[in-house]
Amino acid sequence: MSFESDVFLQYRPVRERMIRHGFIRSGRDMVFRGEIMFGKFQAEFRWSGQNEPRITIREDGEEYSLIHVESADGDYVRRIRDACIVWMTELRDACFARKQFCGEQADRISEALLQKFGDMPDDPWQSKYPGIGVFRHPGSNKWYAIIMNTDGACVRRPGTPCDVLTFRAGTDRAAELLRMPGFVPGYHMNHKSWVSVVLDDSIPDPVILAELAAARALLAAGKQRNDAPGVWLVPANPKFFDVVDAFAKKRTILWKQSTDIRVDDTVYLYVGAPYSAILYRCRVMESDIPYSYEDGNLRMDHVMKIRRTHCYLPTQFTFAELKKHGVNAVRGPRRMPGSLLKELEAAACPEGESKSRKGKRTC
Repeated sequence: MSFESDVFLQYRPVRERMIRHGFIRSGRDMVFRGEIMFGKFQAEFRWSGQNEPRITIREDGEEYSLIHVESADGDYVRRIRDACIVWMTELRDACFARKQFCGEQADRISEALLQKFGDMPDDPWQSKYPGIGVFRHPGSNKWYAIIMNTDGACVRRPGTPCDVLTFRAGTDRAAELLRMPGFVPGYHMNHKSWVSVVLDDSIPDPVILAELAAARALLAAGKQRNDAPGVWLVPANPKFFDVVDAFAKKRTILWKQSTDIRVDDTVYLYVGAPYSAILYRCRVMESDIPYSYEDGNLRMDHVMKIRRTHCYLPTQFTFAELKKHGVNAVRGPRRMPGSLLKELEAAACPEGESKSRKGKRTC
């Protein structure tokens, strides 16, 4: 298996993301072009879906092919290969979705919850049981849904392994749903208030997502969140907005808001290539500000005002460091893992004066 395939193992392309990110069609392939090592090499990534993904890099128009030679393991070629992996990882996180579950509908539902609410599935059993994802309300940390790959007997389909979604519905709504085709009493849950459904496309995504939004809202009734401010990890793509330059000019900027981030929450900005690292800690000064903007890459209807409170060296909290804390992708706003937050707080540095873009502090 090639090193390109290793990067994209267990990931599937999301065509809308690819087009928005800048991929172009070339025959049956999707192609993206860019630079690595701060412009030293021109890079081309090609995805066909039928053959292995492939990266080609050139220096002054001449292909550098040693990255594909397994026996080439000198320090220089390793550094170039590592730069390719970082660049492709950025593409993967921006344009692909992780195949956490067995079926496509389960992956689509998980992706939709991430995009709408910033909710990432977690695994309380630490992969003891593959194909499981729990969705929690960020305020109470209580479950509102779980997806499990299990034998279909639990949903009246014995002998057929499948992805089963079980969600909180409340007693009245559960009674209504159980009179509809495809819905059964909640597997391993209270049958009066939880409902299960097989994720096999027999029930359309919008119907399921509407029920999940209602399930999440049940936990928000009366109190949206804990009193303690939230802590978020948010991606920033320099291709669409130069956040480094923006913070060099102003300490407070407007930022797209797509989740229930609130005033006084903390936002850590993960800045994509060529940095591929957390660079800023910010405090939310205002939220839910109406704002109308749309182009080929970005659409915004609400923004928040964030103020930079600390900055980090590009070498401190790289993507490789984030992976040690279970962060395998930063595709959209997500809650910050406790172990990573502890290290970020310990390493918080005073505001610097440097505006260097390579290796030094970025504020």
